[in-house]
Amino acid sequence: LGAAGSQRSCAKLCAFIMKKKRKNPGVGVDFKRVKSKVGRKLKRANETKTDYTVKSINLPSQNLKTESLGGSGDENDTVLTKRMVSMADLIRQCRHYSPKIRLNAVQGMLELLQAHDVSRTGQSLSQVLQCALECLVDSTGKVRKVVLQVLVALFRSPGGPSRDHQHKLKPFVPLLLVHVFKAMTHLSHDVSVDGIEALSSMLSHLGVALSQQDDRFFRRLEGNFNAILTQLFAETTNVEARSKFVAKLVACVESSLELCRSRPGGRGGELLADGEGRAAPAPGTWSEAVRRRFPNACGEFSRLAGDEEADLGVQRQEAELFFNLRRLLGIFKVHFSGDGEEGDDRRAGSYVEIARRVTSCLRLLLETHPDLDASGVEEVLRETSSAFPVEAAGAQDGGRREDVLAYNANCVGLLLACVARLGGEGSEGPGRPCPCGVLDSMWGLASRDLRAASRGGAALVGAEGESRFRMLASSSVRMLRFARAAERAAMCCELCEILEGSEDLEAKRILLQAAFAEDDYLLRHCSDADRTRWLQVIPKMIWEAHKRKDWRTCDLGSRVLLKILQCTPGLGDAERDTLQLQLVPTFAIQMGKGTMWGPFVSLGRTFQSDMASILYYLSPLSDKVVKSATACALNPDVPEGACIELLYALTTSTEEGKVSSRVHFLSSLLLESCRKQTGRAETVVQYVCTCLRTTFVDRREALLSLLNRVTSTITKPSVPLLCSLVRVFGEVAQSINFEEEGSTRDLCESITSPLAFVLLKWATSEVKEEKPNQHAARLESMWSAVRRATFLVPPLIGLFGSYMAEGSLSLRGEVQLLEAGDVVLRSCAISTVLYEMVKENLVAGAGKGELRTCLDTIEHHNKKMAFSKFVYLRDSFV
Repeated sequence: LGAAGSQRSCAKLCAFIMKKKRKNPGVGVDFKRVKSKVGRKLKRANETKTDYTVKSINLPSQNLKTESLGGSGDENDTVLTKRMVSMADLIRQCRHYSPKIRLNAVQGMLELLQAHDVSRTGQSLSQVLQCALECLVDSTGKVRKVVLQVLVALFRSPGGPSRDHQHKLKPFVPLLLVHVFKAMTHLSHDVSVDGIEALSSMLSHLGVALSQQDDRFFRRLEGNFNAILTQLFAETTNVEARSKFVAKLVACVESSLELCRSRPGGRGGELLADGEGRAAPAPGTWSEAVRRRFPNACGEFSRLAGDEEADLGVQRQEAELFFNLRRLLGIFKVHFSGDGEEGDDRRAGSYVEIARRVTSCLRLLLETHPDLDASGVEEVLRETSSAFPVEAAGAQDGGRREDVLAYNANCVGLLLACVARLGGEGSEGPGRPCPCGVLDSMWGLASRDLRAASRGGAALVGAEGESRFRMLASSSVRMLRFARAAERAAMCCELCEILEGSEDLEAKRILLQAAFAEDDYLLRHCSDADRTRWLQVIPKMIWEAHKRKDWRTCDLGSRVLLKILQCTPGLGDAERDTLQLQLVPTFAIQMGKGTMWGPFVSLGRTFQSDMASILYYLSPLSDKVVKSATACALNPDVPEGACIELLYALTTSTEEGKVSSRVHFLSSLLLESCRKQTGRAETVVQYVCTCLRTTFVDRREALLSLLNRVTSTITKPSVPLLCSLVRVFGEVAQSINFEEEGSTRDLCESITSPLAFVLLKWATSEVKEEKPNQHAARLESMWSAVRRATFLVPPLIGLFGSYMAEGSLSLRGEVQLLEAGDVVLRSCAISTVLYEMVKENLVAGAGKGELRTCLDTIEHHNKKMAFSKFVYLRDSFV
C-alpha cells in the first residue's frame, strides 16, 4: 500500500479503538448522565440498596439454652450478663493478668448477683465466694471496691432479709474469716482498709450465721484483732495518721463483741453483782474456777500440752485485746481531753469517735469476761475517771458534739462495769479512786443528759442518739446497786422526776424499759411514795402511746404497771381512786353519741391479760371502771379468752363480803348483753352461770337475788333477756338441793312468768305456722330448765290456766308480757305447750290435777274447741 496507505490504516484502527472505549458507560466519567425515555422510571443517583439476604449457620459448641440478663426464660436457664458472658467465664477472667479484664469480670459478677440468685448463674456458692475472696487482695483498687459490693450482694438475700440465706452461708464463715484476715494484715495499707470494710459488711449482714458459731470462732477473731493491733503499733510510729483505718477496725471490734455478748448460749451475758456490789462468782466447773484464779499458769500449761485452743487458754486473747484497747484509748483520748486542743486539730472528730468506740469495747469486754486482771481494771477506772466527763460546749459542729456526748455515755457504762468488777464499796487506795466518788460524777452526768434529752434539749435523732440515751438510762438504774442507801433514795426520786417531766414518748419508753422491764432492782429500793408517782405517770403514757398508735409502748406500760402493783404493799383509798379514774380511758369512754374505745380492744392478748390482772390489785372497783370494762367485755372484737378473763377480774374485784354488789354486777352484765344483742350474749350467760355456781356460798339466795333484780328492771318484754334468765336458772338449779335449801315458792314466782312467756311465744308462732320459727332454737333450753326443777310444773300449768281465763300474762303483776284477745289463738297456743310438756314426760308425776283444771278452763272459754292436740289431751286426762 505504500507509506500513505499504511498511515491511513493505522488512523482508522486507532479511531475504532477510541470509539469502543467511549461506548462503555461510566468508565472514566465522574457523573454519569442517563438518558430519559418515555415510560421509564429513573432511579435516584444517591439511593442506597436495602435488599439483602440472610442465611443461618449452626455451631454445635454454642448450641446452649441461655438467657440474657433482661430476658424472661425458664428458671433453670443459665443467666448471662448484658455482654453475654456467663458466670463461669467471669470466674476465669477474674484470674486474668490484665487489670481491665479483671475489673470487667467482677463488674459482671456484680451485675448477675444483683439481679439473680447464685443458683441461676450455673456456679455453686462456694465457687463464686472463693473467686470473690481471692480478688479481695487484688493489686488494683477499683477491683477491690467492686469486690466489696459483690460480697454484700452475696451476703444479702435477693428477696430481702432471710434467715435461710444466712444458714446457707454459715459453713463458709470460717473461710470468710481467713481471707478477710489475710486482707486486713496485708502489707499494702489500701488493701488492709478494704479488708476492714469486708469484715464490717460480714458483721452487719451475717448476724444470724455468726451468732451460731462456737467460742473458738470468736476466740480466733479476737486473736486476729490482737495481731492487727500489734502490727499497727509495731509498724507505725504515728498511729494517729492511720485514724481512718483505726476507726473502721475499732467499729468491727465493737460489733464482734456485741455479737458475742448477745448470742444465745455463748459467753455473753451482762455482768451482774449481788447484794452490795460484790461481783457475782461465775458459774462453771472446777477447771473454770482454777483458770480464773491462775489465768497465766493455766495458759502456760495448756500451751505446753500442745492444746492452744483449749478452754483454759481463752484468758490470754481477752487480756491481750484488753491491753491493746487500753493502749489505743490512751493514744487518741489525749487529743480531745486537753484544754483547747480539740479546736486546733482538724481530725479531732475522728479521734472522739475512736475513743467512743474503744470505751464501748472495753465495757463489753468487762461485761462478757469477768475474769480479767483486776490491776488492769483499776488502771482503766483511774484513767477514765481522771478525765471524766469531757465537756462538749466548745464543739461547734453538731455531729462533733453528739460524738462527745456519746463518749461520755460510754464512759459511764465503762466506769460502772469497772466498779462492778472491783466492788461497789471501798475506800480510795493508792492509785485507785473511790467508787462512791466515781458514782457521784457518773450520776451527775447521766441525770443531766437524761433530763435534757427527755425534754427535747438533745433530741433522740437517729439510731446513735437512741442508743446513747438507752445506755445512759440502763447505766443509771444499775448505779443503784452500788450507791449508799441515802443516795439510792435520791436517785430513785430523780428518775421518777425525769419520767414525769419528759416530753418525748420514745424517751419515756426507754426510761421505763430500763427501770423496770430489764431488772426489778428499782422496785425493791424505791419508796412507796415513788411507786405511787410511777403509777400516776404510766396510765397517761399508755393513753398517749395509744393515740400515736405506738403499741410497743402500750404493752410495756401495762407490763410495768402490773409489776409495780405486785410489789406495792397496798394503795390508799385516794391513790386507788385516782389510778382507777386514769385507767378508765384504757378500756372505753362512753359518750352520748357512742363509745370511744381504748387500747384494750385493739391491742393483743398480752396487753389485755395484763390489764385484767391489774384490776385484781385495785379492789374494790368504782362504777366507772366497771362500766368501762364491761363495755369492752361485750365488744365482739375482743377475743373470747380476754372477755372471760376480764369478766372474772370484774367479779372478784368487787367489795369482799357483799353478795349484793356482785349480784348487781352480774345482773347489769346480763341486761347489757341482751340489750345490745351481740355475739357476747352466750358467753355472758355461761359466765354468769359459772359465777353463781362457784363464787357464792348460798347459791339459792344468790340466784333468787339475781332473778329479782333482773325482773325488777324489766319495763318491756324481751325474749332474749327472759330466755337467758331461764337458762341461768336451769344451769344453776342442777347444783342446788332444793329439799335442803328451803322453800321454792320465791323461785317459782320469779321464774314461771318468764318461762311461760317464752313457751307461749313459741307456741303462737307454731299455731300461726310461721316459717321459720325464730323461737324454736330456745325450746330445748326451756325444757331442760323444767327437767332440772320439776317443782315448776304445777305453778306453770296453773299460770297457763290464768292466762286462758284473763287473756293476759304479767310479770309480778306490773309488766304486761303477753296479751291475746283471740280466744281461739290463745287456747291453741296453750294446748300446744301442754301437748309438748306431756310429750317430754314432764307431767308424769306432779301437775296432773292442774292439767285437768287448765283443760276445763280452755273448754269453758272455747266450747267449740276441736284442735287436735287439745282433743288428745282431753281424751287422755279428762
